Amino acid sequence: MKTLRLTILVVALVVSSIAQEELEMGKPDLFGPEFQKRFTASYGVLEAREPELQELEISLLEKIGPMVEENPEFAKSMLEGMLGEETPATATFNFILANLYFNGGAYDDAMAEYDRAIEKFPTFRRAWKNLGMLRTRLADYEGGMKALVRCVELGDTSPDTYGSAAYCHLQVGNLMAAELAYNAALVLDPNNIEWIEGRAHAMIKGKRYAEAIPLLEELIRRNPQKKVYRAFQANVYVETEDFVKAAQVFEMMHALGEGTMDTRLQLANIYSLKGMYSRSIETYLESSREELLARLQQVLLSVGYLIDQGEPDEARRLLGRLSPMQDLWKTRDKTDYLLIEATLAESDGSMDRAESKLEETLALDPLNGEALVRMGSLLVDREERAKAMYFFERAFTSENHEYEALVLASKSLIEEGRFKESMELLQRALLKEPSTELRNLVNQVRVASLQ
Repeated sequence: MKTLRLTILVVALVVSSIAQEELEMGKPDLFGPEFQKRFTASYGVLEAREPELQELEISLLEKIGPMVEENPEFAKSMLEGMLGEETPATATFNFILANLYFNGGAYDDAMAEYDRAIEKFPTFRRAWKNLGMLRTRLADYEGGMKALVRCVELGDTSPDTYGSAAYCHLQVGNLMAAELAYNAALVLDPNNIEWIEGRAHAMIKGKRYAEAIPLLEELIRRNPQKKVYRAFQANVYVETEDFVKAAQVFEMMHALGEGTMDTRLQLANIYSLKGMYSRSIETYLESSREELLARLQQVLLSVGYLIDQGEPDEARRLLGRLSPMQDLWKTRDKTDYLLIEATLAESDGSMDRAESKLEETLALDPLNGEALVRMGSLLVDREERAKAMYFFERAFTSENHEYEALVLASKSLIEEGRFKESMELLQRALLKEPSTELRNLVNQVRVASLQ
């Protein structure tokens, strides 16, 4: 069980270590110079999918055009005045005003003007596109996706439109659509690293790890400075349980100064899973005091795993580093530590010391299910069954240890020949976790009770 828990911990830690960077994978750059260049170009007038302009409106646009760059505030004031008059202006003016609002950071006003432009002219492709880009920038991925898809429907085939739509699909969970859209963006713009990122991210989210590996390798070749690529690469190797390659990536990350306490924990646990216990402990001991305290529960789980694997001396090495920090621990940390000490005492054959550690645990946490069950078992071994039943009965209220307590208590009662009482406990255990083994035991007790 602890092997499984340790494996799950390695996976969970990889996921948590890239959670923040994950949102950036495949995200279009909606703030950089390339975006600004394209956005500025959108102030112009195109013939396709554009509102038809009257001669007077063309004349006005010719005057307003230079103001957009030279004095955007004045241009904005002029447009606000024009659009406030009773004579309705063409959607192009709403579009240009929306762009000015967008560029000035007045996003709510920009969205309102894009909506007005689209209401006046429903096939206004550039209005749909800029609205989609704005919603994407504001993390409204559902809204951004709908606007950008509409833009594609109206004939836009530019890679930034496909890539931005892909990112929105990715964020709302449309993985196949995201991958197809990233592919379309890559066909048109094969050197854009964001689209490769996005395609890899879509594959990883879809658990298509084998296909994601070559993309991650390409990303690392193109930009070896970006550490999130190695984090994703390690994640893929862990998910596929290729722990040797995962360890190689983690070691590389540490050598490059990219390691964190999470990656150190992952690496140490991988070494433990591969039986390299001494190397695992050395990896833990490279951690600072603060790092160990921040991940104390995970470290204690690893100590328990070492004991289960018959490595008490290695477990003690790590416990020796943790012990001086006890004054800073929470109650759960202290009880888990005491339970580990009790286990070590049992492995040494020092049952009195084990009992003492279990008593200390229950003094801190009287309802600790594991301590109650272990105390009951220890007392059964001493033939102190009545006292053992007291601890088992207290453990019946523990959600995680009720079943174990019921089974152990029933077996103790069987040894005393108290079959009817044992049967009641076994029936309760069956309701909680039915199994063939338990049903066979119930049948045996039923037969014994009739004799």
